[in-house]
Amino acid sequence: MARIRFKLGDKTKRLSVGALLIYLGIGVLFVCIFWQFSYLMIVKTLDDEDLVAHGHDKFTRSAVTEAERGEITDRDGNVLASDMESYRLAVITDSAYPNHVTDPKKAAETLAGVIDMEQKDIESRIKEGVEKEQFQVEFGQEGRDLSYNQKKTLEDSGISGLIFIAETKRFYPNGDFASHLIGYAEETEGSEQLKGQMGLERAYNDVLSGQDGSVNYTQDLWGYIVPNTDTVKPPKDGTNMKLTIDSTIQLYLEESLDTMQEHFEPEELFAVVADAETGEILASGQRPSFNPRTREGFGNSWLNMLYQYSFEPGSTFKVFGLAAAIAEGVYEPDATYESGSYDVNGHTIYDWEKEGWGEITYNQGMQYSSNALMMLLQDKVGEDKMLEYYKKFGFGEPTGSEFPNEPSGIMAWDNELQRKTTSFGQTSTVTPIQVIQGMTAILNGGKMKKPYVVDEISDPETGEVIHDGKETVVRQVISEEAADKTQEEINTLVGGSEDHNSQYLLDDYEVAGKSGTAQIIDPEGGGYMDGDYEFLTSFLGYAPEDDPEVIIYYGIKLASKNKSDTWDYGVMHGFNPLMERTLKYLEVEEAGDGTGGEAVEVGDYTGQEISEAEPAAKETIQTIIIGDGEKIVDHYPKNDTLLPYDTFFVKTDGEQLMPGLKGLSKREVLMFGEFMGIDVSVKGEGFVQKQSIDPGTAITDETALEITLSSNDPND
Repeated sequence: MARIRFKLGDKTKRLSVGALLIYLGIGVLFVCIFWQFSYLMIVKTLDDEDLVAHGHDKFTRSAVTEAERGEITDRDGNVLASDMESYRLAVITDSAYPNHVTDPKKAAETLAGVIDMEQKDIESRIKEGVEKEQFQVEFGQEGRDLSYNQKKTLEDSGISGLIFIAETKRFYPNGDFASHLIGYAEETEGSEQLKGQMGLERAYNDVLSGQDGSVNYTQDLWGYIVPNTDTVKPPKDGTNMKLTIDSTIQLYLEESLDTMQEHFEPEELFAVVADAETGEILASGQRPSFNPRTREGFGNSWLNMLYQYSFEPGSTFKVFGLAAAIAEGVYEPDATYESGSYDVNGHTIYDWEKEGWGEITYNQGMQYSSNALMMLLQDKVGEDKMLEYYKKFGFGEPTGSEFPNEPSGIMAWDNELQRKTTSFGQTSTVTPIQVIQGMTAILNGGKMKKPYVVDEISDPETGEVIHDGKETVVRQVISEEAADKTQEEINTLVGGSEDHNSQYLLDDYEVAGKSGTAQIIDPEGGGYMDGDYEFLTSFLGYAPEDDPEVIIYYGIKLASKNKSDTWDYGVMHGFNPLMERTLKYLEVEEAGDGTGGEAVEVGDYTGQEISEAEPAAKETIQTIIIGDGEKIVDHYPKNDTLLPYDTFFVKTDGEQLMPGLKGLSKREVLMFGEFMGIDVSVKGEGFVQKQSIDPGTAITDETALEITLSSNDPND
């Protein structure tokens, strides 16, 4: 092989060509490696991949710490909506996995005792998963939303193959309870964050949601955290929202709607209770509705009727035309006119009683709800001037409520026929919240109050109030004198000299207001529906009539049974108990005797005679005694306060005997079961009509009581 000679100092070295090439190759390799490392250090990329980012991704870990969604509470702090951790159940059916189900039949038997699913269906699903070699099976809605106690029960059962996936759910403890007002929030597809889907949950989603936090750190090759590399950003929980809603009044409202629903089975129902002085919304509900806990009723109606339902109100609208006429000095209660009909450009528009009542006074016309009178008053006021008054009362524009996309309603004023029919509540449209707002002007010396339902929004950590809902005067609509005179006239419309609307009279309170019967647009043929009793019936009432504290607006559309009752009785089956219970709950002074129901302080009477327990002696407190003895063993409540017409449960010595529970509400009968430590199952809504165990029957540890509720008047 050829060699190369070269002199190194005094010595001559010989090197073969092959060896030289090897050395040169090694040198070139090191140069290339050096160049490559230098290049990577400078440009930090390889094949268009960012090496720094790649290393960062490989050794950097991050985790999201979820923010809690803010609570929604009523005016007294009772929770209406809050976050709750729940669990989703799955069963591992893959035999290759160590912890898999080994006995499908036994597993199904155990699961059926906890989730709402038949044992045979559970077993079938598990076996199907085994046969199809699926890793796991789940059980749909029945296997979701498990509580911690349910999870623990299953874990303690010893059944293999069970896994539980923790989920954050929005919890609505009261079920169907102001559902369209509160709304609901749930995880959307592709997101693990709760998002408001309707109602206040949606309107205030940004402030209720909060901001998630994060934890970032770097780990080494062995999975240990590299010191001083962790950064923590704490979550910012959503703000809390307190509403003006009173849960007790809301319960009364929901029960009254159930009564109406069962009796009439209508297409639609709505009711709202407002503070007459401040405009606060104390309760609101509707039918159809839904239960945000069970999703029962979802999709029947997404419309929030209080704020988004635009309709022709009928004769309840006449109070605003009356107020305008009084303000303009053209209404004299004793002035007379010819009732029955009114000519409008060759068209004859009749009173609901086509023959009329002859020549009657203006006040009689209001009591009879005469359309002819309202058209006459509009002419006296002037059409343009009347439109100005309607707009001052807030019609034709949104109230500026907490809800976006609130409709303004339509003041139909294009031609004289529209203008005249508007005078008695047809053609033009309104929303219930507009009607409530307008009524506050009449009841507050002409000062119109803006209705509101959000009382306060606050930071859960600092307590700082971010939004403070306040009583707000929108404008002075009419003078105080005109408002007072209008109220005096409205006070004659229930049980007045002509004895109209006397069904709304209450024994203990003086109620005033205006009824309405509106024709309904035919969605198919155009024009108005003309079948028997095909209309919207409503009542706009307040009490007490001389010093109003509460306004209730109640409406029903298109009853499908007992239709004639909507004409004969209006909405009294819902309005009357709601108004009466609300007034007594608020301890409003009753008419006539100068005394109102007083709250009763409850002490601890354990060991005393029944006769020594103060609540048991009060006529305004219903006392339920369990037992045939005289000495009190236990009672509920204890060291608390009872409001008028609340129930006082007393357990005496001697044999424990089942009391009669007829007339109690659902809440009260469940309270009874908890007090006695017995199982109580409830069917239906409303008040107790039947109980499976007769009064006087001995109560034992095995006692299980079945209750049937009915929405009919509990005193019937």
